[in-house]
Amino acid sequence: MSLETGGDERREERAPELDPEARADDATVHAFLNCYLRETGDYEVVDERVAGVDPGADGLLCATLSGQGVDLLAPLAYRSPTERHLFETPVRYRMGSPRGLPIDSATLAALVIKDLSLTQAGTAVPDELLERVLRSKRATETFVRARADDEERLYAERLSFRDAEQALVFGHHRHPTPKSRQGIAARDRSTYAPELRGSFPLHYFRADPTLVSADSALDRSATRWVTDALREDPDVSESFVAEHVESDDVLLPVHPWQAQYLLDRPVVEERLGDGLEHLGAVGRAFSPTTSVRTLYSPASPFMVKSSLNVRITNSRRTNKLPELERGVAIAELLDTAFGDELAAAFPDFDVIRDPAYLALDLGDGESGLETVLRANPFSGVDEPNATPVVSLCQDAIAGRSRLGRLVASVADREGRSTEAVSADWFRDYLRVSVRPVLWLYLVQGVGVEAHQQNTVLELDADGYPVKCYYRDNQGFYLPESKHADVEAYLPGIGERAGTVCADGIADERLRYYVVLNNALGVVNAFGSAGLVDERRLLGLLRDELERARERYDRPSSGLLDPLLESPTVPCKANLLTRFRGLDELENDLENQSVYTDVTNPLVTELDR
Repeated sequence: MSLETGGDERREERAPELDPEARADDATVHAFLNCYLRETGDYEVVDERVAGVDPGADGLLCATLSGQGVDLLAPLAYRSPTERHLFETPVRYRMGSPRGLPIDSATLAALVIKDLSLTQAGTAVPDELLERVLRSKRATETFVRARADDEERLYAERLSFRDAEQALVFGHHRHPTPKSRQGIAARDRSTYAPELRGSFPLHYFRADPTLVSADSALDRSATRWVTDALREDPDVSESFVAEHVESDDVLLPVHPWQAQYLLDRPVVEERLGDGLEHLGAVGRAFSPTTSVRTLYSPASPFMVKSSLNVRITNSRRTNKLPELERGVAIAELLDTAFGDELAAAFPDFDVIRDPAYLALDLGDGESGLETVLRANPFSGVDEPNATPVVSLCQDAIAGRSRLGRLVASVADREGRSTEAVSADWFRDYLRVSVRPVLWLYLVQGVGVEAHQQNTVLELDADGYPVKCYYRDNQGFYLPESKHADVEAYLPGIGERAGTVCADGIADERLRYYVVLNNALGVVNAFGSAGLVDERRLLGLLRDELERARERYDRPSSGLLDPLLESPTVPCKANLLTRFRGLDELENDLENQSVYTDVTNPLVTELDR
């Protein structure tokens, strides 16, 4: 594919006659098939016609489902060195006939899932996976239909934090069911779906203090943080403040969907009127972000990360008690010399704290009303141009991605090629995001799950990355070899965080989240938008990793050597994880998800 005739331009040509159902099916095929191809590695690319199917601009991809003798034939609009290809749909299949027949996402998923059932050992939930693929596709169609004419709030150079968080129409490019949500009814999507620009006030429960567990790393309690915010909220009436905020009871904020779920639970229903009262919707509107359950208001001092008993992609998104304590413990760690050293070394990198929580304690583990209060660095009128990386890089409904449009615009203003601007932009991205995360792990001894959704970039007035924020109280790793060093800053942090693990486990997780998911996903976004040859950016990424190995690496870590030396590396396999029905929030670190060896383009695609 030439840089002037990429897959995005083909979609631009089809934009005037966009069919939301067809576009959703196209996106589902791309996500599902790319997962299968990467996780199995069992395909080849040819230049000639096969079974009546013509090759695309970059050849014809051929794969065989060995358990059934089914051939998959996909003309390539763009062949990616990082293996997220763009196909000329419809993809075709051949089974017992000489010619390839068109295949939609439902048939593709059914055939692949059946083949995995025949060829993969171990437990599996094939019917559940197929159902989620179909749910995801239907939800995507709804989002495409609603947002097809909303380009300014999806792809503009400058977006508010809310708009950037609510722009993720298609979701994770390497997930078989990126928009699957089991629990939220279709009639409620317009309220609760970030993709449909949902917003709503929080619900509150009023509880006797004896029924509440809480902690805070701040100079005030979690209870006080909530009541102070309610006093300052112009949408909260004076009568409500007088009756509820000024009382001795605790006010617990919660997502409204979760509030209704709790009211239907017998254990909660029995407590109503006995130290517990549901107050309903109160105060200013909050907006769901990319995670669906984390809620944001530009005027609030905190975001609310509520339990949400909905199965989103892989897991039921409920807060676990150890995660609540981990957020407070990490916030306290960052308030020691540990945080001072990180800030001094990388002033353009920050960890968004989850410094306080409130939880209804009914005496038997999680009640379902566990709420994290997350610091909100994006509050106020001078909100920065901050965007999650996943939103910046996702394919557009039609035309170029937001990243593609941004870089093309910068190149036009500066009178430079998109290749040159892409290289400079990518260097800035590496400097503010990947470099500090590697230093934090290799030098300070704390790993973070800095995948594309957990990484928020602030862009300057010219469109280049100038600051990076990491978020997520679930995603911290303390490798055993560095545990004592971290304990020296804050004694007891290992036990409180609960994620001390073997170095090999931490290495594997960091390698996937930071490099294979995040950095390679950015590389692919540039290439698939027709901005630059991916290999040029792979070279820059390799240089960054070699720099880290030279300056930061420690003998106990195996993080970098495989990335720089091995033609394959272990990678989280989202399709196989879903096929086996694993809930990543329920299992221990060693068994959260399936990892499989995938091609390492940092070695195979570069002539070093």
